Amino acid sequence: MKTLIRRLFDATVVVALCYAAAATAQPYPNKSILIKVAYPPGFGVDASVRPSAPVLERALGQTLVIDNMPGANGSIAAMNVLKASPDGYTLLATAGPDLLVAPLTVASAKYRFDSFKLIGSFGISDMVLVSHPDRPFNNLTALLEQMQKRGAKELSIAHWGQGTLAHLAAAEFQQRVGVKLLEVPYKGIAPMATAVAGGEVDLAFVPLAGPILGMVQTGRIKAIAFASAKRHPLMPDVATLSEHARFKNFEFGIWTGLFAPARTADAVVARLSKAFQQWNDSPEFLALATAQGFRKLDSMTPQQAAAFLRVENEKFVNIAKTLNLAAQ
Repeated sequence: MKTLIRRLFDATVVVALCYAAAATAQPYPNKSILIKVAYPPGFGVDASVRPSAPVLERALGQTLVIDNMPGANGSIAAMNVLKASPDGYTLLATAGPDLLVAPLTVASAKYRFDSFKLIGSFGISDMVLVSHPDRPFNNLTALLEQMQKRGAKELSIAHWGQGTLAHLAAAEFQQRVGVKLLEVPYKGIAPMATAVAGGEVDLAFVPLAGPILGMVQTGRIKAIAFASAKRHPLMPDVATLSEHARFKNFEFGIWTGLFAPARTADAVVARLSKAFQQWNDSPEFLALATAQGFRKLDSMTPQQAAAFLRVENEKFVNIAKTLNLAAQ
């Protein structure tokens, strides 16, 4: 009897191991994929990620679950993703420049740029300097005159955290003008844009994408100038900062990326990259880019994405160092 029981037990173990091996052998992905979005819902990164879900789900054959985890220049979500198993089932969606600069400006951001592999970019948006519509300046020249008036009230400028692209642009703007503004941090683009529309702050650099475009077009906020090399095709009457002698080469654009932990297997990254290229080349993506006013970046292989990330890291780290930003 003991021999029979032992044989039955051994057989059960073998069957269980076979089932486990079969489950492990299933090709990626074989369950839902969680995407941690490093900002609040509704604007910016979130507005770029959510429309991609149906196309990516079709390409991957699995459900995408989007979880917003804002704070600390996107580093809370980044650190959370790094703590998860690097199996391709927990990914990060964030603003590329913020991800790269956070380790220099946020003490709790304990990672390097190469702690992640870039899967692809959801597009790039030009930054635009905006204000509340009731403010007494409608263009850059009038704003500069207002800022430099003797006895003029100190203006405020919003950003979504120390070291974010909005903060870098605001810091360089003040440096070029030679005037100090009251800096007001918010937890993301959405509350920051709402604050400008509500008159809580005077100015902000925001990416012209998602609901921001609609807010400008409906007059909830007004565009002062673009931080880009060329005028925006959707707003050709709004000048660029670079057109002013004081702001030559004043260019800030924010791109959004989908990332996996660096230890993720190459085969999984390749599978994600292939699916992402389907989104990037889809009619849905083109329609979204046209409607929201952002620009497409070409699809990239994993090797091209790694090279792109290295170049971007060097560029934004140099900007942060030039402005003497320190970790807080």
